[in-house]
Amino acid sequence: MTNNHCTFFVPGPTWVRPAILQEMTRPMIGHRSPEFRDLFRQINADLKPLFDTKQTTLVVTSSGTGVMQAALESCVARRVLVTTCGAFSEKWLTIAESLGLEADRLSVEWGQAIDPDRLADHLTSRRAHYAAVTITQNETSTGVTNDVAALARIVRAESPDTLVLVDSVSALGGMPLQFDGWDLDVCIASVQKCLALPPGITVAAMSNRAMEKAKKHPYRGTYLDLLQYASKAAEDGVPSTPSIPHFFALARQLDDILRGETLPVRFERHRRMRDIVLERTAPFAGLASDREHASSTVSALKPQKGAEWVGKEMKKRGFTLGGGYGEWKETTLRIGHMGDITIDSLNAMLDVLEEVAGS
Repeated sequence: MTNNHCTFFVPGPTWVRPAILQEMTRPMIGHRSPEFRDLFRQINADLKPLFDTKQTTLVVTSSGTGVMQAALESCVARRVLVTTCGAFSEKWLTIAESLGLEADRLSVEWGQAIDPDRLADHLTSRRAHYAAVTITQNETSTGVTNDVAALARIVRAESPDTLVLVDSVSALGGMPLQFDGWDLDVCIASVQKCLALPPGITVAAMSNRAMEKAKKHPYRGTYLDLLQYASKAAEDGVPSTPSIPHFFALARQLDDILRGETLPVRFERHRRMRDIVLERTAPFAGLASDREHASSTVSALKPQKGAEWVGKEMKKRGFTLGGGYGEWKETTLRIGHMGDITIDSLNAMLDVLEEVAGS
């Protein structure tokens, strides 16, 4: 990690190191060239340890929302169960309904995590078979982390052939994920969160089970057909023109994460930043979400002086924080402590926040 100073604490898009931005200025190469195949081969090899998988990994030039749609469109023919605990987990429901799928919903109050026992009760009490269950690992709107491992075990126990589709958009690279160990089927992550790149591409992992399901589903579309991405990835390529500058940046960032900082150190830095935020803001702001499931990457706070006022005052002092989102828009502010933000930069921001909100 470098000592670059950050004043931008939005929970995505996150601050990007100058060295990563510089990678995006490299001379252009053709996406069917040997140079691109070499680049893709390097990226794909490094995605395996990031997802902790030996199965298929993909890079899609799209937002995370696009690949959420791709997962449903490619793998689900009829019925899906969507677990929701905030604005971004609810996107699965919106997408499913827009595709004409039969979508059931298992929801908890904002600020709470999905209860594995409730999921088990739901699956055992419903006679309908679900092609997939969606889980959001880290709910960015509320700062809550769901126990994906426990939830996936429930699905496997109750319905072994049901796919587990996971949104890891604001988690991958900031907290542990075991794609193979947790027996997941599709997991997606936007690069503008914990991977700290500019927005524009999404990385994903896909299980052999999910690919077999997709092969039986003939109407997968074209651009978002994950089987096409998997087929081309096996040949060190992509099915259509990608954002090549993002691939340069991703290759550099994956190398820095895996062989520079290392994943265990990166995960611990994120946990420390979460703990520092909660400790230092406790005198003047309440945590809006369940502390037991507090995210390592984003904290939703309720300042005593009012979220909007605090955010504006911090902006005057040169620091950008995230505003509230959805139902919590007026009452919370969010601090993104993810990606390449250093503890020194975080503490410098919190020094000012203490003056603003605690005075």
